[in-house]
Amino acid sequence: MQFGLDYVSGPSIAALKAAGVTFVCRYLSSVNELTKVKLLTPTEADTLLKADIAIVSNYEWYAERVLEGYQSGQQDAQIAASQHHACGGPPDSPIYFSVDMDLQGPEVVNYFHGVHSVLPLSRIGAYGSYRVMKFLLDNHLITWAWQTYAWSGGQWEPRRHIEQYENGMSIGGASVDYNHALTTDFGQWRTITMIDLSNADVAAHFEAAGTNQWKCKQTGKILQYGILGFYRKYGNDALCGLTHLGLPVSNEIPIGGVQGAVKQHFERGVLFYDQNHAIDNPPGSGSVYLAHLYSGPGQDPRIAELSAQVADLQKQLNNAPGNVALQQALDAANAKLAQIKTLVG
Repeated sequence: MQFGLDYVSGPSIAALKAAGVTFVCRYLSSVNELTKVKLLTPTEADTLLKADIAIVSNYEWYAERVLEGYQSGQQDAQIAASQHHACGGPPDSPIYFSVDMDLQGPEVVNYFHGVHSVLPLSRIGAYGSYRVMKFLLDNHLITWAWQTYAWSGGQWEPRRHIEQYENGMSIGGASVDYNHALTTDFGQWRTITMIDLSNADVAAHFEAAGTNQWKCKQTGKILQYGILGFYRKYGNDALCGLTHLGLPVSNEIPIGGVQGAVKQHFERGVLFYDQNHAIDNPPGSGSVYLAHLYSGPGQDPRIAELSAQVADLQKQLNNAPGNVALQQALDAANAKLAQIKTLVG
């Protein structure tokens, strides 16, 4: 059973560690003068994760918001997904939406239908009382349940993932609420491995080339912005993109017919930056994702070149049967094509 907190403004990392905190539930919300003081930021998220403190995403605006129907749920889910992504939240991690009122459950059905129009059910959770958790789980409107003791009358939903069991506590001079996680996976962001230039092995291959830009020392190619961010975390182990994708062998290349989309070739793969998913939409993907290598704009360009060469040689051989030189050239081209397909497969 893990010990966690939720709060508006939290304790220091040292205080969290001293108290044995292993996770925190942090706010996403529509941004205004009242909410911006409690919002999770990319800097805070990075600091927490580097301290090995997990994060759970929780969207909360004002209590009555969940009574305002489908469109409100849709708008809130869009905001929540965007802020979650901007803070580095994994694309498959859930977001808990607060029902911070004493309700029965049916009153929020339309709101959660609106949330579901933006997020898959596998990513939708809720915070609320026993009655609300039971209703939403029974009616398959959420997958993740964070129950508060408030308004619950001592009853606990057995399917809950997190329980908030005490409010108004103090750690490190900050006002916090106490929580327990009852399952191994309760929707927390997995700890993210992210490479940087302070690592000697990374610095052997890259150097800073500007804000959010790295230059490869071996190939001279530039990694930047969204693709660089993906590369620094890809694989979540070893040296991330350097291990799993290798070095960049091209700069960003515009993808014809798709405004704002680019691709970049690496030794072991191809990445698309495609914010609107005009080319492909792999499950759980963000604005950067791996391309198909056998078809479309992500295909290794050598495949098309060698395929054309094979077709041309075959045509020549058909016109000159028995030509040993043509047959040898054709065999060599086919072998090279098969080798490349094996390497990228």
